[in-house]
Amino acid sequence: MDVRDRWRTAALLLAVAVAAAALWGRGQMQQRRTLENELLARYQQAFFDAVSHVESVEVLLSKGLAASTPERLADVFSDVRLRALAAQASFSSLPLPAGTLAETSKFLVQVGDFAFSLAKKAAKGAPPSQEEIDLAHRLRQEAARIGAALHEMQLEAAKGRAPWGALPVGMRARARAAGDAGGAARFRAIEEQVQKIPVIQYDGPFSDHVLSRKPRGLSGDDIDEARAEAIALEFLPEERRQGYRAEARRRVEGKIRAYGITASPREGDGPEVVLDVSVTGGHVVWMLTKRDVAASRISLEEAVERARRFLEERGFGEMEPTYAGAAENVAVIPFVRIQDGVRIYPDQVKVSVALDDGEVVGFEALGYLMAHTERRLPSPAIRGEEAARRVAAGLEVDGAVRLALIPAPAGDEVLTWEVPARMGDARFLVYINALTGEEENILRLVETGEGAMTL
Repeated sequence: MDVRDRWRTAALLLAVAVAAAALWGRGQMQQRRTLENELLARYQQAFFDAVSHVESVEVLLSKGLAASTPERLADVFSDVRLRALAAQASFSSLPLPAGTLAETSKFLVQVGDFAFSLAKKAAKGAPPSQEEIDLAHRLRQEAARIGAALHEMQLEAAKGRAPWGALPVGMRARARAAGDAGGAARFRAIEEQVQKIPVIQYDGPFSDHVLSRKPRGLSGDDIDEARAEAIALEFLPEERRQGYRAEARRRVEGKIRAYGITASPREGDGPEVVLDVSVTGGHVVWMLTKRDVAASRISLEEAVERARRFLEERGFGEMEPTYAGAAENVAVIPFVRIQDGVRIYPDQVKVSVALDDGEVVGFEALGYLMAHTERRLPSPAIRGEEAARRVAAGLEVDGAVRLALIPAPAGDEVLTWEVPARMGDARFLVYINALTGEEENILRLVETGEGAMTL
């Protein structure tokens, strides 16, 4: 082969390589666009679901005000609670900056809790008081106003103008082009509207007078920014500590005053990690690693073990997972503290684990820091066997009965027996007061394709 033939061959091979690279690049771009479209569609569906749930809350509250029998009241207000919780869950799945809908979420929690208190009261044959009726009217009116504002945003979203502004890298430009700035302003308008709602006073764990209580889990002296930055770095997963620097960029006011810390690589690429570190005592309130998790390669069981080790290494003592669920390739695992063999449900933290490599990418301890204290637990007046006999006749006890401390109305706590039960394929956790033998609460365990959750 002479020189010209070799050059022709080389040129041909180069052309083939360039064409193959172009085809591969086009395929990658098409695949990415497909994934982005799927993600946008998922966010849009979550938003539409949230709007539907809020509108249902308003409709159901009006039905509850029109109901005349305890049975109907119990059914309707139970549905209000489920819809309020579902709306909050749908909002939380949207790619919104932290705190965007904080007041709206609090409002939905309070509506659900208030409705649940009325449902329990009706189940015992007691009608709502005039004060409770007046509050239900007010909540219905506010839900209607919020629903109307969300409905306007829904119409815009249906036209392709998504109301969110924090999307994965590669989608932000598309979101800006879709008019997300206007959506952010509309969300702020809803938050301002909710903030104008007068203080909601009722005997529930999420009422304003309970939420205004001082955190019981904060201990120690106030710290400065430099100390908060050092605590944030030390709290990071081990693989993130080396090569990262921490900077206090904001101050957080609220139930727990905190420094807003951003940890980022000193050199090269790497995801940012944001944390809030309390001014009092330097406790980490929450942590979030800003990275995409593209695949699931480890099991939920392994994720639970990674989360458990993470808490142990940070001095949380004996903690036990209550369930595990996964979404978008991230496992979310709530843990509760164990004291003298008793599950202390108010002392709860949540740990998020990436299912691609097992890194802890999220941590939230607001509930723990609000509630944690050393408690003197009473001795149960009834045995676990008796508590198991007190569950509804249609339920079959399905596991070991154990003691659990759970939140009660007005911010109190109640020692109960936690009784796992089953009705056909449906699984429940029934909580029987360990002192009086009365049923305090019942939760439904919902199995998903990637774990379990409670409702």
